[in-house]
Amino acid sequence: MSEQPPPVDGDDRRTDGAAGAGERPAPTEADLAGAQRVRYRRAPRYRVLVGLGVAVGAVLALVLALTSEPSATYSRAAVFGYLLAALGLSLGLLGGLVGVLLERVARRG
Repeated sequence: MSEQPPPVDGDDRRTDGAAGAGERPAPTEADLAGAQRVRYRRAPRYRVLVGLGVAVGAVLALVLALTSEPSATYSRAAVFGYLLAALGLSLGLLGGLVGVLLERVARRG
């Protein structure tokens, strides 16, 4: 069997083939001298939720504009634009509201 080089700093692989490869030894008091406890808070990503609401509003506006009866005063593009503005804004705000509610539920749990 060929001899393996010693592990470098941060390399947790054991070279002796013993069980428990990848386990780190428990930290000592000296290791924890300057350590601080932190609380990991999971928060929703508002940008994603609002963007998803706007995207759903855009798809819904497109479907409604293409399936509605043509108007003599407005073109389909104008109807799509109006619906996009109204539905995109409304569903984007709804996505942000969902994010706020998710954060409140996460704080309680």
